[in-house]
Amino acid sequence: MSDLDIAAEHGRLVEALAAAGKPYRGDPQGNDSYSGSRHPFYFVGVPERRRLAREWLKAKPPAAQVVALADSLFRGSSHEEKTLGALLLGYSAAGRRAATPAMMDAWLGELTGWAEIDSLCASVFTAADHAADWPAWRALIERLAADPNINKRRAALVLLVTPTRTSDDPRFADLAFAVVTRLAPERDILITKAVSWLLRSLAARHGAAVAAYLDAHRTVLPAIALRETRAKLASGTKSGRPSKTRKIAAGA
Repeated sequence: MSDLDIAAEHGRLVEALAAAGKPYRGDPQGNDSYSGSRHPFYFVGVPERRRLAREWLKAKPPAAQVVALADSLFRGSSHEEKTLGALLLGYSAAGRRAATPAMMDAWLGELTGWAEIDSLCASVFTAADHAADWPAWRALIERLAADPNINKRRAALVLLVTPTRTSDDPRFADLAFAVVTRLAPERDILITKAVSWLLRSLAARHGAAVAAYLDAHRTVLPAIALRETRAKLASGTKSGRPSKTRKIAAGA
């Protein structure tokens, strides 16, 4: 794949998406209330998108080509192209290492709604990916938290979900609390749900700190964040109902 034509590869993937698309009887732009995306849809399920990403990566392309194709896909017109770009990076450790925070900032400018933002921010980049260039990632997240684009502000929260849930590195938790404090007064659901998600992710490793934070900021935090995070601390789930795993362990 030394002389790969990125535009041609992108075109082939779009053809595959179009071929795999399913008829949809609702809004031709997609179920906007579910995804939050304003981009057109091919109505291709996530399992098929995952298959396409894995299939393309079977040839073991160099990191530069993975990033180049992901960049092209993020700039594509459809929801599936954009989320397919995130899947490519998620399945390629070399591609993630080659993806810089500056690239992330540009890619986020191409995404709208929780489904697209979360596809790139929620689980693609690991705690180790962040730690490898933490000053640059921290600076990016701080910029995103202050960005006038609400999608980027959501990204500032969601980018910290995996690092805080999977690592004890205090730098992730410290920044998470700072970003939550900055964005807690907002009441758009794109932000309130992400605030809740990040606090619940923090709860796994920083339960006492989260409990104290909720008490100290209870008048500012969104009600949903208070309710779901308190339930998470008490029961291990945001609903307050014990998970099946806990019920089995307790002999329920």
